Amino acid sequence: MIRWFHIFGLHIPSYTLMLVFSMVAFFSLFVWANRALMKEDRVTFNRQLFVACLSVGMLGASAFFFNSLFHSIEEKKLVLGGITWLGGVVGAIPCFLILTRLLVPKKRGYEPEMLSAVMPGLALGHAFGRLGCFFGGCCYGAVSSSPLTVVYPANSPAAELYPNADGTGSLPVLPIPLFEAVFEVIMFVAMLCLRKRDKQHALSLYCVGYGIFRFIAEFFRGDSRGSVGGWVTPSQLLSLLLFTFGVLLFLEQKGILFKAFHERRLARREASDALPITRLDRVNDAELLRELHALFEEGIITETEYLAKKQDILDRM
Repeated sequence: MIRWFHIFGLHIPSYTLMLVFSMVAFFSLFVWANRALMKEDRVTFNRQLFVACLSVGMLGASAFFFNSLFHSIEEKKLVLGGITWLGGVVGAIPCFLILTRLLVPKKRGYEPEMLSAVMPGLALGHAFGRLGCFFGGCCYGAVSSSPLTVVYPANSPAAELYPNADGTGSLPVLPIPLFEAVFEVIMFVAMLCLRKRDKQHALSLYCVGYGIFRFIAEFFRGDSRGSVGGWVTPSQLLSLLLFTFGVLLFLEQKGILFKAFHERRLARREASDALPITRLDRVNDAELLRELHALFEEGIITETEYLAKKQDILDRM
């Protein structure tokens, strides 16, 4: 457990630093996915970035709400504080889908694809977040004799709940946050590889994959996660919701279930594709052409790259 990083005389909380890395990873991959891979025009990109910022805000608010709710149920009194990742995801996904439809007219009908584009960044960002949990010692697994265990120091929550015989630390416990961070990196790589063949199923892959992993991981947690009043933990309940959503989304995208909804979404897609190019789009494309020419004159890009990108922009105009 490393609660503080000491960098250039600054004492930075490890969890806070990992959250900063998480945000940088998410938004860097968001920009890469929407500008480099999906080649969005500037207006659409700015609108989508605004939606992403609002959705991240919803993720934090939803994570706080569900964590407070589950611990209030467990304590039988109002308890405010903390966050739960699954609660955040459950709130952020519908927020992103709805706001994309409302605020980005060119992407109506493409909502799942747009969210799929940012899911790799979400997974990588969460991996940093789980490292923050491990460094901070706020999350830990059950006591185990497995070789894959760690011993937390005496002042940690794990040592208070599972103290060792001499009081110098905790009993060996499973480092669940580390396992989850590794799994998120695996999901990140898998979704990037999937993009080469199919851009629309990263969302359903993440919901199904993470839902299964988190449901199983909950059996090996050692810390309190709140209560929903039954044998199923709050995170397992949310995992089931996430898994179900992922399966239903995949079947809808394949046109197997919810055929009427699927057809309406395809119709919205055709309508958005037929939207005329606005004057603002043309202005932004003209600015982009000037920036592109400046890059060519400075020798940053080759003539071949310049001509190819220029033609892409002219075709769009």
